[in-house]
Amino acid sequence: MIRACQTPQTQDNPVVTIQVEKGQLEVVHGSMFGGKTEHMIARLRQAESQGLRVRAFKHCIDDRYDPDHLITHRQDQFDAIRVPGAEAILRQCDGVDVAAVDEGHFFKLALISVVRELMKRGISVIVAGISHDAWGRPFDPMPQLTEMADRVVVKEAPCRVCGEPSPYTQRMTQINTIHMVGGLDDYEPRCKAHFTPLSGPPEKR
Repeated sequence: MIRACQTPQTQDNPVVTIQVEKGQLEVVHGSMFGGKTEHMIARLRQAESQGLRVRAFKHCIDDRYDPDHLITHRQDQFDAIRVPGAEAILRQCDGVDVAAVDEGHFFKLALISVVRELMKRGISVIVAGISHDAWGRPFDPMPQLTEMADRVVVKEAPCRVCGEPSPYTQRMTQINTIHMVGGLDDYEPRCKAHFTPLSGPPEKR
């Protein structure tokens, strides 16, 4: 588990340090545009500043912005390795203290056993992903990973309609891929009252 501990340098300007307990899991979930990747990058940079060996992964289908970096919607970035599936992560974690997996929902249920194996090896894991899919269903494997987690962080953007916290993400454009990768024009964060599930058959997982 990665714990944020505030050690005040002055009363108005605290210094944030990071403590990592080996073999534990942090899950960051919420709607799109809630700051999940931003949170993950901050965690990784803080861990690096303590001399820990970190490695970030993203799924190869996520070709938004830059294929070789974690990228926030504000264009902040962190080096990342593209992998075709969850199993490929295990082959690239030798000597790593902290492994981060962005957009965990792209890796589907196979990510669960991989995370368990990384934790068994003493590697701390951070997984970020969307809470609900465009049909309003819990987005596997995020619910299962949340149940396993030592620390859970919820990051929800304001609803674009009313400004309330938004656990849902509304699809705004036509579906043209089974993976439904999208960016600023394709989705909006929505609260429960203003979320409309997609009609038609749900995406196969």
